[in-house]
Amino acid sequence: MKAWSVIKTILSGFIWGIGQVFNKQYIKALFFFIFFAVFVTLELVSSNYFYEEKYENEIPLSKIKGNSLGEWYHKALFQQYDVQILNNNRIESFDNFLEEIGVEEKDPFGYYAGPTGRDNPTAKLFTEDRFIEFFAKDLKEASFLRYTEFGTTNVIRAEDFNRNDAKRLITLENTEILWDEINNKFYLPLTNQNIPGQEITEYFETNPLTRIDNPNTINNIEGLSRFRKTGKLFKEGTTYYVEVFVNTENRMFLELNSTTFNLVEPSPTFVPIEVTNILGQVFELNGVLYEYYEPGLIHNGVRAQYKQTPFSNLFRRAMVQGNEINPINDDDYVKLMVRVYMELNPEFKAQYFKDFDNFFYDHAGMFLKGYWEVITLGQAKGINLNNHLALADAMVGRKGEPAVSNMGPNITYEGEVTVGGHVSTLLLLDGLIMVILSLFFFIFGIWSMIDTWKVSEEKRLSKKTMNTKEYFKSVWDNGFEYIILSPAMFVLAFISIMPIVFGFILAFTSIGGTLSMRGLFDWVGFRNFLVVFDPNSVLGQGFGTAFWRVLGWTLIWAILSTVTVFFGGFFQALILNAESVVFRKLWRTLLILPWAIPALLSQMVFSVMFKETGYINQLLMQMGIYDIFKDWGILGKAYNQVEGFAKYFWLGHDNIMWFTNENNPNFVKGVIIVLNIWLGFPYFMALMTGIMTAIDKSLYEAADIDGATGFQKLRQITMPLVLYSTAPILIMTFSGNFNNFGVIYFITGGGPGDLNNVNNGFAGQTDILISWMYRLTTEHQIYNLASVFSVLIFIFVGSITAWNLSRTKAFQED
Repeated sequence: MKAWSVIKTILSGFIWGIGQVFNKQYIKALFFFIFFAVFVTLELVSSNYFYEEKYENEIPLSKIKGNSLGEWYHKALFQQYDVQILNNNRIESFDNFLEEIGVEEKDPFGYYAGPTGRDNPTAKLFTEDRFIEFFAKDLKEASFLRYTEFGTTNVIRAEDFNRNDAKRLITLENTEILWDEINNKFYLPLTNQNIPGQEITEYFETNPLTRIDNPNTINNIEGLSRFRKTGKLFKEGTTYYVEVFVNTENRMFLELNSTTFNLVEPSPTFVPIEVTNILGQVFELNGVLYEYYEPGLIHNGVRAQYKQTPFSNLFRRAMVQGNEINPINDDDYVKLMVRVYMELNPEFKAQYFKDFDNFFYDHAGMFLKGYWEVITLGQAKGINLNNHLALADAMVGRKGEPAVSNMGPNITYEGEVTVGGHVSTLLLLDGLIMVILSLFFFIFGIWSMIDTWKVSEEKRLSKKTMNTKEYFKSVWDNGFEYIILSPAMFVLAFISIMPIVFGFILAFTSIGGTLSMRGLFDWVGFRNFLVVFDPNSVLGQGFGTAFWRVLGWTLIWAILSTVTVFFGGFFQALILNAESVVFRKLWRTLLILPWAIPALLSQMVFSVMFKETGYINQLLMQMGIYDIFKDWGILGKAYNQVEGFAKYFWLGHDNIMWFTNENNPNFVKGVIIVLNIWLGFPYFMALMTGIMTAIDKSLYEAADIDGATGFQKLRQITMPLVLYSTAPILIMTFSGNFNNFGVIYFITGGGPGDLNNVNNGFAGQTDILISWMYRLTTEHQIYNLASVFSVLIFIFVGSITAWNLSRTKAFQED
């Protein structure tokens, strides 16, 4: 049945060689299965498919720098608790937790027998995960959201506080505003950002305490006083005040009231309030002031801390004592703080684990991961964690706290903890490598399917099938070239094809800027290409317009630079081949020297010689050429003083501006083309000299007999034969000049013009596409558009080159 052939072929696509087993060709089946086994083994060995339980927490947490502190600090904690118990300082919550996890008390003096308790097996019950769980629970119970009445210890839980009727006061900000003393009104600049160069012309009315902004604005601030709150609080009876300074020197006090702005003079009855403990937002409710406390909340530049508890004090004591035996690494301790913070904030923890425990990135094998990388370009963004700093009081200690319970001198914990996310560039590179490698394996899978189908059909139709020996002999004979070249193709795929594909792929992404090289970017399809063809878009107005201008000049440059060096070399070769020329070897040697000198050196010499104050201008000035140009009106005048036809030939004001003439860029372009002749003609001269020498002399003798002139022999014999031999090289030279980076970059740098103007697409007047792309990538990091231009160059130049080569006689006769 034909259906059976189809089934076997499909099965061969899933398990290479299974079709050959059904066809009873076991050696051939083993051949295909070996490649299948290698492919699957690589996938499995490079994966974490079978370690889900082990890596459930380890993978995401491993992305935070640092390691576990180890079991020693659990033991140090118990030892310190032994000491506390001996002093009758038991911690009830800790006792309950230990009983809950199954740690049993061993003697009346503590949880461990003996002075150290290092051998107690119940210590293993107190794991790091359980410790973090308990620590977070203990801190959370002590650090509930609350409103504390000023001057008292009265606390109202957040859920019981009527916040809708309360008014928030900005009491502790050290801010400066403007005060209209006559009308008792306050004003702030219309902008809250200090933007350099921006002149502030409007000020809006504001409330100095609640910042309830009023739409009323003024323009004239003459006569207004500068009003600065210091953030210091004072109290007189039941009334609270904020210290302020009017015009720097006049000290006064602003009553904390959200409706009236009463200012009073200093009084000896004012009692200062210690503001170091007032770190939260201040609210007024029914004339009473409350401080709002929320751990981790940043107010006035200070982060509210989780409250210290008896257990946190015990923990710090244990860490200080244990640090003498097992010095604590900063990263390890900070990681512990981050883990405790995660346990305190389960929503944050869940999101973190979701972002940094991706199945394809963290569990899948190399091939499945590679395809995921190419398709998605990554998903997890890198983050900077600093919320753990809210645990500094509880896990490190307050400033000035006794050394016995203060870890501050022992570790550095301040600053952000960076967790690296996916980097799209690296994922794309790795993914392309895996995709290309898998394609080589898939060749054998497809081969297995084709062979299965062919043999199955031969058997079904009762046709003769080759045995295994005959089959592999035919493969060797028919595919000998491919087999021999396969190692080279394998290497070429990774060192040549893969980088080219990578560069082309970037044209379809949003990569751009240094941050995208270290972070994520997305697929955008053909959106980048539309920029080039849509001059009305934001980018199209600059980069799209610049592309067509640069492309036009690149074409002119490629054509003229190719034609000039070709015919320059051709005429030099004609002269050197003329029998009437004496010392031909000497002249040939002299003329070949520009080719022998490194092009980069010549280009740098030109850039120095043709400066405005360079040797060439000095020579022309001494020869009196300057005076002639001045008489013609194309030198010695400012461009705006030149009129008529002379504008097209304007050379400069004081000196000839060979490479910096922004008002006459065509002059600069012409200079570059002329200089390029010096760099390029020797190659064609040497090439054509050899070709002309090989032309059969009998052709010229026959032409002389027929009475042909020298020009006719040149046109009918020399030119056709030279072009026949050099046409492919001429076309390749055109392609090379299209990307002739060195001449442009090292002589003019792409100028003249503003190379940093985004409205011009950062393109100079002499920039060709390759030099422009170089600047877009190295100086401005616009990788996606640079890649777009490279794709367009490849299509354009490749098409022209292929079309012209196909029309040459040398290729047609091959």
